[in-house]
Amino acid sequence: MPWDGWCTLGALLVAVGVASAAAGAGFAPSEKVLPATTRAWASAADAAAFRERFDRSALGRLFDEPAMQDFYDALDEKRSSVAGDRLGFGITPKELSGVNGGEIVAAAVEGAEGKLAGLLLVDTTGHDAEVPALLEKVYARLGEKGGKRVAGPEGITAFELPPLEPREGEAAPPVPPAPRRLAYAVAPGALVAGTDAAAVAATLPHLAAGRDDCLDSLEAFRTIMEKTGADVPAGVATGRWFVDPLAFAEARRRDRPAPKKPSKRKPVDYLEMARRNGFDCIRGAGGTIFFGEGRVDLRHNTLVYAPATSTSGEGRYEKAARILDFPNVPAITPPPWVPGDAANWMGLRWDLPAVFRALEPLVDDMVGEPGVFDDVISSLKEDPDGPQIDVENDLIRHLAGALCVAGDSVTPYDVDCERTLIALETTDPETVAETIAKSMATEANTKRVEYGGHVIWETVPDEEGKAGRSTRVRTAEDDDDRPRGSLGGDAETSAFPNGAVAVAKGHVLIASHRDILEKVLDGKAPPFEERADYREAVEQLAALLPGDVAMRTFARTASMVRPTYELLRAGKGPENKSLTGRLANALLDARDNPGSGFGKKPKGPRAPRIDGTKLPEFERIAGYFGTAGMSMQTVPEGWMFVGASLWDGGEPALSSGGDAAEPATPADEASGTADTRAAGPTVK
Repeated sequence: MPWDGWCTLGALLVAVGVASAAAGAGFAPSEKVLPATTRAWASAADAAAFRERFDRSALGRLFDEPAMQDFYDALDEKRSSVAGDRLGFGITPKELSGVNGGEIVAAAVEGAEGKLAGLLLVDTTGHDAEVPALLEKVYARLGEKGGKRVAGPEGITAFELPPLEPREGEAAPPVPPAPRRLAYAVAPGALVAGTDAAAVAATLPHLAAGRDDCLDSLEAFRTIMEKTGADVPAGVATGRWFVDPLAFAEARRRDRPAPKKPSKRKPVDYLEMARRNGFDCIRGAGGTIFFGEGRVDLRHNTLVYAPATSTSGEGRYEKAARILDFPNVPAITPPPWVPGDAANWMGLRWDLPAVFRALEPLVDDMVGEPGVFDDVISSLKEDPDGPQIDVENDLIRHLAGALCVAGDSVTPYDVDCERTLIALETTDPETVAETIAKSMATEANTKRVEYGGHVIWETVPDEEGKAGRSTRVRTAEDDDDRPRGSLGGDAETSAFPNGAVAVAKGHVLIASHRDILEKVLDGKAPPFEERADYREAVEQLAALLPGDVAMRTFARTASMVRPTYELLRAGKGPENKSLTGRLANALLDARDNPGSGFGKKPKGPRAPRIDGTKLPEFERIAGYFGTAGMSMQTVPEGWMFVGASLWDGGEPALSSGGDAAEPATPADEASGTADTRAAGPTVK
């Protein structure tokens, strides 16, 4: 199944509105029908109720917002250029909704050759008569797109289609893609489609009664569904999903092998590296999602299934996977210096000294030479041209277990408008400050600034506009002449090319930009914890996931979404320099050029995926955004996440034919009287 299919699968299920198998359904529950080699699966329940709840939600109402229709039309026109969709099955969500009478599920199944096949199962109970006309329409469209009927198993209609052409602005794939294949079969009360005729044929015999070696026979799947569905209110329509991440990635790699490049070194196998270092402790992830339960507009329960693997009694996991040990604590709250008008906040408990030591085998494995991690640490201490600091004893061991991340943005909204602050609690601020000062004093293009009685170390561009070097450890995939294990990099590989660091308020404060650090040091903004919208979200989350937790997050979604939204409107999404934007662009660049590897700088920004010029002014839709939060709890089965978005159901700030709501002013924001940084409904 194409990667695009999994990126948009959730949208398909929401758009269709689906039901689980019930009495008189066209096939057994899909988790009983699909094999144990199912690597990814998504379904939903109770078509009418699910769609009704979705339509009442903020997202559902945003889909119906008249001001957005020009954008949606342009998006549909772009998507329709490839066989009706890019989901890989040749059937649009609207067409599926016309024949759906029960469960609908999309899955990726690993076949005998170890490759993935996409499968779509649709319960057509009550709509069997409409299915032939739908398929004739689909077949005709495939023919218009160059598809040709090919021989298939008995009862299967199979097509071969030309490979997908690259999107506008995409690079040609390094390995010529194979022709696409689609197959369709019909049974009483069921429509089955897939990207492999053999997989479709293998599914048909199990539709009625299921199979023994099914998805539901997997311990990971059963545990996830049981735990994430346990406290769902009775009668609420839900959607469910599951993925085996390592197995899925491995099978997908067989589908899209990377091109072989001449190299003096053996290429890095990141999947095998993950297994060697203990990360195969993660055996699955999945959960349950539903809309509109009281003040909660959207809720998800998610479990990452990773039972403890350690036999030493020290921590939960072995090898480098020890970094995944997150201890629960009675309370996680924003430090009092986090500005109350920030867009988002996250608090996490993490044993950073233990994490530091756990990284040793992983770094050595990435570099390809044992002992490199210790060599780098030793060089930082002993090299006469280096900072001469003992990283572990003078820095790491003085870090406590609390990590905090806060984010915000400044106007005007441009490619560098988002701000991020990372704070690490320290038990010995004086020693840590001295260590950081010694380290930063040896860094190129770094200057010392005094601000409000605090020392800030800021990275500044040189005459050519490049920031100072980063401290990234070079690996076998780096293609210049510097040796592996050496320090190197530039602004393009640094997470914070314009970063600033200070030790203050009992924390090491690492900022993407100096201005957000100065705002924290000023301490003039009211504390985050005092804001009414934050307090309500925490109260809701505590009720949804009682007990000690290892992580808590909160976000004002309008403030978070707006920078990206404005960049889309301006056609500058690929130029986004925020940490989130850089990650998203790296993912998309890797998707366009499989096998190119992370960290490779593309030749200029890619072309925009979406034509954002059709988007309305943000004020016209700001009212559809509320607040959102999430808690994580370390449990014997792994990590349980419960997230919720709160929305008051109010009208948008400027709906069609309505009057504009008065936006919060800078003075309001500074004083803490505004609940959000964009006009919209407040949480009461």
